[in-house]
Amino acid sequence: MKISSLFVFIVCFSIIAFAQSDNYKTKALSFSFNGLNLSSYYGGVGGRIWVSDNTVLNASIGGYINETDYDKTETLDKGIQKNKSLTIGIGLENHLQDFSDFSPYFSTRISYSHTDQYYRSSSRYFLQDNKTNSINLDFGFGIEYWIDKRISLSGQHLFYLGYNKGEQSMGYPNDENQNTKGFQLGFGTTSIILSIYF
Repeated sequence: MKISSLFVFIVCFSIIAFAQSDNYKTKALSFSFNGLNLSSYYGGVGGRIWVSDNTVLNASIGGYINETDYDKTETLDKGIQKNKSLTIGIGLENHLQDFSDFSPYFSTRISYSHTDQYYRSSSRYFLQDNKTNSINLDFGFGIEYWIDKRISLSGQHLFYLGYNKGEQSMGYPNDENQNTKGFQLGFGTTSIILSIYF
């Protein structure tokens, strides 16, 4: 409780002491903000750029690759597990009238992701391979507030729609293939974003 009270005091003091009307509406490196921890921006690295007094473009890229090999033993065959993912997103923020140090905005965002999961068992002849392509559309609203002329905090809430399509292969050595598809609709997430302008 004391830590959260101290954090609120520091933020409020910074807002009162350092808020500027001459804000840098340029390029920013952005992070999601969770308590006292910085985390990835839309699941990766990215930032924002003001292209006009009322319009901001944001972009991010994220992904991972991991692979685990299982060595052959007297009773087990060689096995492998591989996972790959890539996500790319781009968004548009339409800011309303600028009220000095804070700016309400509407946000829309589209992202594409590809995942590939491959598993070959070492205990018996079994193979599974899943490939999925997803498209997501996020939309919502937020408010950006400048703590300093080069630093801002944005609070936003985005709703989302998603569609994915892929294929799944199972069995060994004669694989059976299945097509997959799915649809997602959600009330989304609320996030705080820290942007550092340069």
